Order: sequence, then structure tokens, then C-alpha cells
Amino acid sequence: MPLLKPGQPIRTTGNNLVGLWRPSFVKVDHRLFVYGGGGNVTNDLHVLNLCDMRWETIQTVKGTAPCKRYGHTATLWNNCIIVFGGCNEITEYCNDIHIFDLDKLTWFQPEVSGSVPARYLHSAVAYDNKLFVYGGFAKNSDCTYVLDELSVLDLKTFTWSKYHGVPPRYNHSATLIGHKMYIYAGKDEHGNTVSDLFVMNLNAPPYTPHLVLSGSQSSASSHMVLLKSQHFCEAVCGKLLVFGRYLAHGHPNHHTTTTTTTTHGTTTTTTTNNPESVYGLWMLDLDTLEWERQECNANFEVGGWNYFTIISETGCGGDEQSQVTMNNLFFLGNTDPFRPQGYDHFRDALVINAESLGLYDIPPPNFSHEFAQLLNNPELSDFVIVPSNGQELHVHQVILITRWPHFRNIYRSGMMEAQQRRMEIPEPYEIVLAFLKYLYSDRLDENEPWQVVCEVLVVANMYLLNRLKKICCERLFRHHMTVESCGLIFEKAIMAEETGLKMLALDFMFRNYGSVLKSDVLLQMPLSVRQEFMEAVPDEATLEVSRSASSIVPRTLSSPNAKCLTASSSTSSAASHHHHHTIVSHHHHQPNSHNTSTPISSTTINNSSSTSTTSSNSTTNSMATNTTTPSSMLGISTPPHYTSPTSSTSTTSSYHHLQQQQQQQQQQHTTATAASNTAAAAAAAAAARMRHSMNSGVQTNSMSVGV
Repeated sequence: MPLLKPGQPIRTTGNNLVGLWRPSFVKVDHRLFVYGGGGNVTNDLHVLNLCDMRWETIQTVKGTAPCKRYGHTATLWNNCIIVFGGCNEITEYCNDIHIFDLDKLTWFQPEVSGSVPARYLHSAVAYDNKLFVYGGFAKNSDCTYVLDELSVLDLKTFTWSKYHGVPPRYNHSATLIGHKMYIYAGKDEHGNTVSDLFVMNLNAPPYTPHLVLSGSQSSASSHMVLLKSQHFCEAVCGKLLVFGRYLAHGHPNHHTTTTTTTTHGTTTTTTTNNPESVYGLWMLDLDTLEWERQECNANFEVGGWNYFTIISETGCGGDEQSQVTMNNLFFLGNTDPFRPQGYDHFRDALVINAESLGLYDIPPPNFSHEFAQLLNNPELSDFVIVPSNGQELHVHQVILITRWPHFRNIYRSGMMEAQQRRMEIPEPYEIVLAFLKYLYSDRLDENEPWQVVCEVLVVANMYLLNRLKKICCERLFRHHMTVESCGLIFEKAIMAEETGLKMLALDFMFRNYGSVLKSDVLLQMPLSVRQEFMEAVPDEATLEVSRSASSIVPRTLSSPNAKCLTASSSTSSAASHHHHHTIVSHHHHQPNSHNTSTPISSTTINNSSSTSTTSSNSTTNSMATNTTTPSSMLGISTPPHYTSPTSSTSTTSSYHHLQQQQQQQQQQHTTATAASNTAAAAAAAAAARMRHSMNSGVQTNSMSVGV
């Protein structure tokens, strides 16, 4: 999707879809086909061009389209769309097969042998020229019921086969990964929403489902409880991604109400759960079978989101060997917060770069690493590479011509380097050696230091070796993202135009904001990189100081683009209480009697450092005269009107004196003005102690940031 920029909703154009319920979706290259739908039941066929985000209704089709329906399935097979089942406009269930030829734009209905129950809200996948239809809601003359069968249609003979003994399900999802079909969630035969996961081997009958995770396992380990059964499930990079609405366990809006009533002398207490739901994107690692909620849910706080899928495209670097698959998470919905939720809308699109979630789709090595033994062997080599320090590396032209498009161009053009069989490269020896090892082995040495990997990333970008770029990105994210390295990784990600790694580095720095501020990470960045970091911090972000870490509670961020990222650093043994600083994103902040916030400047970073003071007197003077935190700490400052009635204990006698003054004033019931002045002095003391601790290298606080 070359024209789509991740992160911001995109308004689609053309005949966008409004008021459809349960249509079917099929991805074909850079097109998304949508058929049918309820509400005002239809059999229209729509297509969304994913490059220009324009909807069109396909009018010039041949053949006879299926009857109007919703809750059906549409499955891609051999550049055809197979439509099966669903509920029509008079609430009858269907069991007919219709096929739409995408090349000829023609509908046709094959002759089918055998019969299966009519159904809707089932699932279907195509594999090995077979259509596997799982479960669904069915009915007969007596009742409605949930199907506990797998129906298989041979797409060569169009003959149905049925297999029983599968868990009854409807409104679930079926996801194909290789030769396995994963069945997730839905409703069981009692109409209960479940969240278990089954896997089925589709290579040979009898297609027995095996339980991978029970619903109790999922909810107990992750609080991943679907509010309703409808959800969307996709597979990418060996992971299952599930999007839906979940109960907001641990969410500020998930609360209980306790009501006490007295009747005829008897007191009754009633506790009522008021579950709130939130959109959630969850990832299941199929190797470890652990769920993890993804930190992108703030994108869905406004409006309704009614479809999710993965859009993949293969990008080519300097040659075919550098091909990598770029994955984007694609959502459709409506960002209007006031629209009724009765029917699904598909007007707005949202794209999230999968690499920003750590999902790197890297193809396996193309050949054995044994060629690496030939590197730097003077006896068998026929070319010399000279790094910046002059130390020669002996290489082989045939390998470099095959693996390095830049070298191939030099050789074919007959440039001086090709004639002299010698080429100088401005990078240091360690970087060039790591780069050549990759060319010889199609792998990046696992023992390369993170600094070397950072530089190889830039070199790979310069020579358009996309596969090497992604290997470097994943290596840096998975194994080398630390407080020490995050600044350089952020810088090199910008240089290499790797948006996903850049976002991962930002996410890490925000999660470890306190440790980052106390280190020299930000000060070591080039000015332009620091400015880009600052631009990533919302203008409305604030620093909040609370009495102790024990008072930390989850917060709801008012900004629709905000996400709460928290992490704790180690505390100083010299302090009996802890500072807790939280940077959160707010459009409006209402100070109360427990915390006060200070704004963060989003312009530049002052490189000057405050002088560390250790004596009691100098600390006292600092507290008495300063009302701002250190400017070297990312420009976080305290405005003149700042007051805070809470602060941590200090090791200085002057701060104890301030506390005694506060107690005396409270006991004497002094005026509100006097109390405000004392609170301001306490805030100044806390700010000065914070400066002293940071400049002395003492870690005393926990930091978190919301963006």
C-alpha cells in the first residue's frame, strides 16, 4: 500500500459502505472485495482500492449473482471468490455455492454433489483445492441449533463430505497457517461466548481438532475476555492477531457499584459489576502460547471499528535476494464518535505498521553458511576490500557479483576498481567485516556487538539490501534494546528510514523514561535527532508527581492518539519514600488536592547541565531559589503558578523544617493562602532534590510517558 501512511485514520472516497452488517471480505492483491451484508440486505459487490482508498460498486458483471444475504463466507481460491451459506432477506439460511471469476467478472453456480445443512455465521478456508466449512448456526422445522460438523467441498469434483466430532461453534474465526486451520472463540451450543483455540491438520482426514488453549487459560493469564463473540483473526510472522471488543479488566472504566438498602431492619448490600468494553488487539505467540496485548489500542478509542486484516506486499531491494514482505495492519470503521452503533460502517481506514509491533517477516537464509569460511582467505581470493583503517579484506568476485548489486554494477561497468581488483570503503573494519560475512553466509553473526549492528543497518540501507536491513532491525529490537543503546538505535533507524524500528525505540524510551533522562542518551543525540524525539512527545504531555509509588493507578488518557507506557526504575536506599513521575497526554487537566502537573516543552533540549550539589546548605539554597526541574532533563520545567501539597521526604534538614512548618500550619488552622505558600516551598524543595539526585546519578523515581 504505497500511498498509505500508518498512524492516522484515512477517509475513503467513492461509494463507501454505510449501514452494512455481516458482509464478507476478500483480499486480492491491492483490492478488498466486499459482498452482501445485512441491515438493508443486499447482494452488491463492492471493491476498495487499497492504493487510493476509493470504493467502487462493480456493475458490469456477467452471470447471476447469489441472492441477497449476510453472515455468509467468501473465500479466495484460484483467483475466484467462493460464496457459501448465509441468511437471506426473509431470514432463511442458505447452503448454495456461488463462484465469482475475478478475471472475467462473471458469476457462475457449479453443480454440487451431496448436501450439507444450510447455515450462517460459520467459517470457511480454502486449502489443497478443498473448501473447509466449520460449524455455523442452523435450523430445522423444530428448532435452531449449532452445528458440530466440518463440511468439506472438493473443488475439483464439487462433492461434499461431512466429518463429525468437532466442537460446536458459530460466530468464530478460522485462520489458515500452512496446512493447519486454527479455530478461535465464537459461541458454543449454549450460546455462551468462548475463547478457546483449536487446531486442525488439513492434510488428511479425519481432520480431528486438537485443543491448543482453553478459554480459562486465555483469560486467567491475560484477562483476555471477549465482550461479544464477533472478532477478526489473522496470522502473520508465526503469530495470531485477534481484534475485537474485550471487557476492560484493569481499565479505569471497569468498576463496580455497591448499593446498600435497609428494609424492615434488614440491611442488604448489592454489588453490581459495570463492565466497560474496549477495542483490543491481542497477539498469540504460537511457540510459547502466550497472549500479549498490543500497545496500539488508543487508536480505537474514538468511533467504531468493524473490520481487521493484514495487508502484505513484497518489496524488492537491489535484487530478488533482498525481497522482503512488508505487513500492515488494516482496519475499517468510522471515527465519528456520535454515530449510532446499530450497523457497521466502513468509511474510515487505519493502517498500523506491523514492524512497529516487532513483527518482522524475514525469509530464511538462501544457502549454507559454509561459504563464510572462504572470506579473507588470501590464497583463494581474487579481490581486495579496504576499510577506512587500511586493513585489507580478501574476497571473491563471483560471490560479491552474485550477492551485492552495487559490486555487480561496478564490475559490469569496467570501473577502475574492477580493473585494479581493489575497492576502498569508508566504513571501519568491524562494520565492513560484518557486512561481508552477511554476503558470504546470508546471515548476520549472532555475536556482533549492537554498535556494529547499528552501523550495518545504515550500510544495508545505502546498498538497498532490504533483507539485511530487516535482520538488523529485528536483532536490535529483540536482543539489544537497552537504555544504553536506545538513543543510537533511534538515530540509526531514522537514517535507515526504518519507521518500525524507530517506533519501537520510541516506545522503549517512553517506557523507561526515568532511566533515559538520568543517562546521557538524549544529550548524545545529534540535534536533529533530538528534535525528532521531541516532536514525538505530545504537546499536551504533563509530568505528574505523587506521594509514593504505591499510589500509582491506571489512567485513562483523554487524547485519542495517546497510549500509556509505564516502567519503574530502581530506587535509592537513602530515601524512605519514592518520587513517582508520570508523563501523560491530556487535552484538559484538572488539578486536585493530590497531584499537580507541569507541561513538557516540545521545542528543543537544553544541553546545559545543572551543577551537582552535595552540601546541606547548597541544597537548601537550591530549594529556596529554584522552582524548575533541571533544564538538561529534556526541558521539563515548573511554571510559576505550580503548587503541590505532596512531595517525598528529603535528607536535608531544610526540607524537614518545611514539613514541620506544614504540620504546625495545619494544626493552627492557618489561612488557605499560607497553606498554598508552604505547598509551593515544598514543591521547590522536591524539584531541587530531584535535580540533586539526577546529577548525582542516584535513581529515585519511576517514570512513565503517554503518547
